[in-house]
Amino acid sequence: MDFRVIVSIVLIIVVLISIFLFMMNFQQPPRESVTSSIPHSTLTEESPGKGSVERCELTVVVDNYPGQDLENTWGVSILAKTDSAIILFDTGPDPGILERNLKRLDFSPRSLDFVVISHGHHDHVGGLSYIAEVRPGLRVYVPKGMGGRLRGLNVVEIENTSTIVEGVAIVGPLYGPPSEQALAINVKGKGLVILVGCSHPGVVNIVKKASKDLGVKPYLVIGGFHMAGASEEECRQTIEKLLDLGVEKIAPIHCSGDLIRSILKKDYPEHYLECHVGCEISLP
Repeated sequence: MDFRVIVSIVLIIVVLISIFLFMMNFQQPPRESVTSSIPHSTLTEESPGKGSVERCELTVVVDNYPGQDLENTWGVSILAKTDSAIILFDTGPDPGILERNLKRLDFSPRSLDFVVISHGHHDHVGGLSYIAEVRPGLRVYVPKGMGGRLRGLNVVEIENTSTIVEGVAIVGPLYGPPSEQALAINVKGKGLVILVGCSHPGVVNIVKKASKDLGVKPYLVIGGFHMAGASEEECRQTIEKLLDLGVEKIAPIHCSGDLIRSILKKDYPEHYLECHVGCEISLP
């Protein structure tokens, strides 16, 4: 056989093998890499509320209202312990403050099951670098569209209200701006315990959505109400609307403002929970 024919046949075989190997590799899903890519997915199907928890313990880890022996700063972070999961809601603005306050509370982030971020403002996500350092790959739930901003964590983007574990749901984002989601815990015999970050879309709107989507009456709302510059009339209207929705306990912290806190303390003492950094709430 002519030498050139043999060389041509060999080259054809090599090309065919190369094409075959390329196609096999192309069909394989890309490997996740903690260092070069962010593993994340999007929850798109709406999930109704499922189940409840027997107990819920909340601790305000970061807040600008001082209290206890913890550092206070502008921001918010709340630790929630339930029968089904241990959750950190938001992380405050500073990884050092988050670390020191958790240590003073004798809590290790290694015990966390996941983190929920309300929205992307720095005073809510600044402590994530500490979480990524001590718990790389920990699952973090964020509003849809925010995932690409985070590194070293397993990011899950939320689009609609979704049950994460028994009795614990994330209330799908509403637009403020920015897009903001909340955490809802269904405590047996009480109702929904709703954690809000800054309530840019309005705290009443968030509570209304949580109750509607999950089919459960709200019991407690805690977090930032974004009402620091609100008038007395606006504060009173917000309180009345929350009570009309069935809310029994109201705990404004962070960006809520002093006025709504003072109105609640004076005129609605049976509904008011005065909270600050280090504050603890135990249900039932």
